[in-house]
Amino acid sequence: MKEKKYLTAGQFAKICGVEKHVLFHYDEIGLFQPVMVNENGYRYYSYHQYDTFSVITKLKKMGMPLKDIKVFLEQRSPAVFLQLLEDKFEEVDREIEKLLALKRMMVYMKESTLFAVTHEDEDITIRQYPREILLCSDDLENASSRSFASFMEEYISFCKEHNVLVQESVGCMIKTDNIRNRDYLNFSYLFMKIEKDIRRNTHIREKGSYLCAWHKGSYDTIQNTYERMLAYAEQCNLIIGPYAYEEYLIADIAQKDHTRYVTYIRMDLVD
Repeated sequence: MKEKKYLTAGQFAKICGVEKHVLFHYDEIGLFQPVMVNENGYRYYSYHQYDTFSVITKLKKMGMPLKDIKVFLEQRSPAVFLQLLEDKFEEVDREIEKLLALKRMMVYMKESTLFAVTHEDEDITIRQYPREILLCSDDLENASSRSFASFMEEYISFCKEHNVLVQESVGCMIKTDNIRNRDYLNFSYLFMKIEKDIRRNTHIREKGSYLCAWHKGSYDTIQNTYERMLAYAEQCNLIIGPYAYEEYLIADIAQKDHTRYVTYIRMDLVD
């Protein structure tokens, strides 16, 4: 029997990791057809067709519509296939970049959350930090509109421009003079840490000592932590530098209860 040389629809579907109805649908639309159909209407497939089906599956996963895959298969030739591969190389590279960005996001989320939960019992401390490069937004201080909506527009625009997936990885810089004047929402810049100085909109956070605190609670009460930090600095005869840096370690993405958010604050100290 000829059928012994071929695979049934069920056998071929199992090998390809799909349900039989997928093969039937592809046959109906003329995308992928069996090598033979016997007198009883049973479909049979050749093992030679496995690679073709795999390509269809992968192109579909990459977002290529079935109708376009069908056109490719109908017109396929070495030249057409090579051009398709070149086009897909670019798409794969873009997908790899997205996955790498997703991985960076996950690493940041894990590290920042662990940092917050392992230090949640600490209060105000002086910590040593290495030199860091910060990519900054345009100057936001004393902008014409200080509404929350305009701030969020700048915030989201900054994230999109620099391919930041997790907006909590973007911090805020605020002048310590504004903190002393209790102008806690008058931010100077949004920032994110980068590895290399791109010499545009960058700020160097120098190696040295920083006054640090973990603000536990919603942002509406952050002034309480700032007041305690200023009092601590005065008591210990510390000279505060020009900026404070806010990093949102535990926020909406990881904590439903806003009263349990954790904001990490660092203030410049002058030696």
